[in-house]
Amino acid sequence: MTMSAFSKRKPWRGLGLRRERLHGYWFIMPAVVLILLLIAVPLGRAFWTSLFRTRGLRSTFVGFDNYMHLLTSPGFWDSLRISLVFTISCVAAHMILGLALALLLNRVVFARRLLRIGFLAPWIVAPSIGAIVWVWLLEPQFGVVNYLLASAGLIDRYQAWLGSPGLALTSVILVDVWRGTPFVMLLLLAGLQGIPKDQYEAAELDGASGWQQFKWVTLPNLRYLLIVASTLDIIYTIRHFDIIAVMTGGGPIGGTEVLPVLIYNTAFTQNDFGRASAIGILLLGIILIFSIFYLRMTKPGRAMEA
Repeated sequence: MTMSAFSKRKPWRGLGLRRERLHGYWFIMPAVVLILLLIAVPLGRAFWTSLFRTRGLRSTFVGFDNYMHLLTSPGFWDSLRISLVFTISCVAAHMILGLALALLLNRVVFARRLLRIGFLAPWIVAPSIGAIVWVWLLEPQFGVVNYLLASAGLIDRYQAWLGSPGLALTSVILVDVWRGTPFVMLLLLAGLQGIPKDQYEAAELDGASGWQQFKWVTLPNLRYLLIVASTLDIIYTIRHFDIIAVMTGGGPIGGTEVLPVLIYNTAFTQNDFGRASAIGILLLGIILIFSIFYLRMTKPGRAMEA
């Protein structure tokens, strides 16, 4: 029998196949039920709540009025702008510093393990605990940051780092960079260790400089991982809440009120759970866009193509 005859054979559709599929459905049933209980049901409840004007125990069905109000509200768009500034700044710094640290640790031989643990320490610390420590460090009168900068002559007077919108946003961005860079560093370090050594040896034989090796060997090999790491980092950063909630609570004057903090303030400060749920659904839509891109990039075969 020729290969063409095998390729033209009809797929198996007998009773045995139906039984195997049925058994497969039973095996995945616990996972499906768990996902429905932990994700689908709360998400459906949040969407249903977003269709009501809910204040305390009183609820009035308003349909999509909450969404229309948000889309015409300057406060929502200002919060979205702050979220984008925060996310873009943090992710860009994470990628640049993470790549630089990964390149450094990949070349260091002495005390390599100790240095890795030291650089990973900020990522190991809980975000809320790290934020509390930074609130103390940035304290206007007795904080260590003001003392060190003044001693070095970089500032002429002590700054209220969390007291003005511009400085507060810069401060929370720097704290997030301090905590989030190790995660990107760890991913890129794993990618660097997977690059074949013979590619660098061939580049050296061709007379390539260090910069040329980085440009033509390191970056092409890390391209796929850089895209995946940046997409994951965007998904995580745009929904970040802990550091900003602890350090500023969205203030001063809404200068650091990113969307997750706006959800919290709308629900628990303004006591408007309907609009808070609507903000959450809109934020979920933004995250889903990047999640779909991430799933397309990580589907089987895409890594090999890259």
